[in-house]
Formats: sequence, structure tokens, C-alpha cells
Amino acid sequence: MKGPTRSSKQQALLLGGLGIVLILALFRGSFGGRSSAPPAPSASRGALDGAGADAAPRPSAAGRARGRVVSPDEVPLVSPEDLKSRSVRAPLSAGRDLFDVREPTKPPPPTPTPAPPPPPAPGDPRFVGPLPPPPPTPTPAPPAIPFKFIGTFGPRERPIAVLIAGDRTVNARSGDVVFEKFILRRVGYESVDVGFVGFPPAETRRIGIGP
Repeated sequence: MKGPTRSSKQQALLLGGLGIVLILALFRGSFGGRSSAPPAPSASRGALDGAGADAAPRPSAAGRARGRVVSPDEVPLVSPEDLKSRSVRAPLSAGRDLFDVREPTKPPPPTPTPAPPPPPAPGDPRFVGPLPPPPPTPTPAPPAIPFKFIGTFGPRERPIAVLIAGDRTVNARSGDVVFEKFILRRVGYESVDVGFVGFPPAETRRIGIGP
């Protein structure tokens, strides 16, 4: 029987090498992710081990403050002025104390400006300007009528009125002046219209017949 040829041996070796490479690739894919990067605490712990005792953690500032011993000379002295309340102390120059519940002193109100004096009226020596015209003279009122009309007599066209003032009796027609101040403007059977001397004819009074 003939033994295997050289080409057969080479193929067998090539297939075996490929199988080994495939097995290594599968093995690394399964376990390579877990062991690829070591955890950070291990590296830090190794660095601390290599550094020795000098790399040990130091205490913080708060720990040093709690452990510090204060001597009696460093304690500040308390004076009676510190025990007084803020309301008794002198006021702060910076402004109002926020902890003072008292209402701050209000500033005084501004002084009101006095009203200007009224302008001087006419007749005042300080008045400057033309004087107003004088008011018109009031029209005098007619005098009161002191007599009574008691009746008429005579012709119907020109009746005569009978007038009585106290113990005086006067008979007069229309247009006559009676008792020096009055004028008979009209004489009727039951009344007379009396005018006044020195007044316009429209200024009249009507007197009815009386007892």
C-alpha cells in the first residue's frame, strides 16, 4: 500500500492550523471583554501600595478644626456692652436695623407754600389800572299811595272820583294832580289808575273802590 502523498500532508496541516485559529478566536471572544480592562480601584490600590506610607489619606480641614485644642488666651472677652440689646446701643451708621421692630421716625412733612395774596381791589392804594365805571344810579321807587277811592259821580263820559286821605276829601277827574304827588291816569266806576309826579306814564298803580 502507498503512504499519503506530500500534498495530502500539507492540506491536513493547513486545516489543523485553521481549526486552532478558530478555537482561539472563539475563546477570546467569550472571555476577552471581562479581562480586557482592570477595575480602577485595583490600579489605585496598586499605586497606593507602591507609594508607601507617605500616600496615606490626610485628615480634612473640618477634622483638623475639631481636633484642634484652643488655648484660653484665644477666647475673646465679653464686655457688658455686648450683653445690651441692639435697641439700647447707638444707631448704626449704615441705616436702619433690620431686627428693630419699632417704626422708623418719619421725616417731617414739607412746609406748605402759602397762597399768593389776592390782587388789590379798586380803591386800594396798591391798585394799578383804570377804575371801573360807577354803577348806574338806582331808580327811585314811587311813594306809597296814602288815599282811598270811595266812588264816582257826575256824567258817564267824564266821571269824578272821590278820594279820601285822613280828614281830607278830594274830587278829581282823569289827568288831575291830587295830594301834590299823584296823577289820576284813569277814572272808572269801580277803580282808578294812579300815576306819580316825576315818573314815566307807564308807572301806575290801580286802586279798587273801598269803604
